[in-house]
Amino acid sequence: MATKFKDFMREIEEEARAEGPEAVAELEALRTHFRLGHQLAEARRAQRRSQAEVAILARIDQADVSDIERGAANPTLSKLDAVAAAIGMQIELTKKRGSSPRSMAANLRRHRAARTR
Repeated sequence: MATKFKDFMREIEEEARAEGPEAVAELEALRTHFRLGHQLAEARRAQRRSQAEVAILARIDQADVSDIERGAANPTLSKLDAVAAAIGMQIELTKKRGSSPRSMAANLRRHRAARTR
């Protein structure tokens, strides 16, 4: 049993690799989900703003800011954009490392094949 978070994550990564590509993809999706909230929270704290202040500027509830930062929400793009704008940031897409149209097409084919089984 891991005692440090990085050891725990290493164990999770190893388990996902052992289970196969679908488990690895799920783990990456989970990382992405939490990464954005973490980045928003870090930026807010760097500006020494409270969640309540950001909520007022974004015109949303403070609880929504908290949920987004903790990865406990599935916010709309407009809500994410409002929170980002409230802390002087913007949401933008970047190309995923190691992804190409060919590898994405292969993943889609595997996913479709798994669904028809």
